[in-house]
Amino acid sequence: MTARAIQKTSTPLAEVQARIEQSPLGALTLDPGRSSATSLTEVVSELADSRQSPHLAAAASAVAEAQLQSFPDNLFWDFDFYLASIHRHATATSDYASYLENVARITVGLMVLHGQQSAIRFRYVHDFMYGFDWARWVRREPRARREVEPFGLDFLRQSENRGRDIVTLIDADDNWYPRLADGASRNPFPFSREPDDELLLYRLLAERGDVPVEVWRLDARPDASRDFDALRQDAAESLGLGR
Repeated sequence: MTARAIQKTSTPLAEVQARIEQSPLGALTLDPGRSSATSLTEVVSELADSRQSPHLAAAASAVAEAQLQSFPDNLFWDFDFYLASIHRHATATSDYASYLENVARITVGLMVLHGQQSAIRFRYVHDFMYGFDWARWVRREPRARREVEPFGLDFLRQSENRGRDIVTLIDADDNWYPRLADGASRNPFPFSREPDDELLLYRLLAERGDVPVEVWRLDARPDASRDFDALRQDAAESLGLGR
């Protein structure tokens, strides 16, 4: 099914894509070779056949809508590898539609749990979508976790558990995860994550090939073999973004 046909038959997907494009900076991508992210309809049309496309379009719409709602300041809108990954897993099951409904429900829950609607209040979804959270977790037990994929159910459930743990720490006004003042976003990192700084930092990381999951590529090869947190810290220091 073509992207134009999907747009006509999947109004929610077209609507959420339009809202992404109307965000203050538009549908930015981290792809060093392009300025705009591949549209959701284009990704769905590239991956799914006519039977599958309504289900993949529904999953894409739900997750993108959750990002808009929970991370209104988000800057980069790549979904290519995320959708390719959940599509591949769904195709390998006996019930394509049910798998996608489940994984979309979990992903939407993660957005709500970690975003501006919760006590956590992270400003961006970049660390999840571009694999920094996943790579850090895999590196803690590389032998046991080397087969765990960034958008597979195992890691999504791990992210749920971690989010609940963070909420518990916030409730206790933990030193690392304290309660925030009204209107503040959480930044547990030693460098600025104001929008202009985030743009500079992540674009530099992408240019250097220092992003664990190149989500702007359908054929991305997730990499947890390097310390991407240290690489990001070094890049932030090189840009003078320390707090």
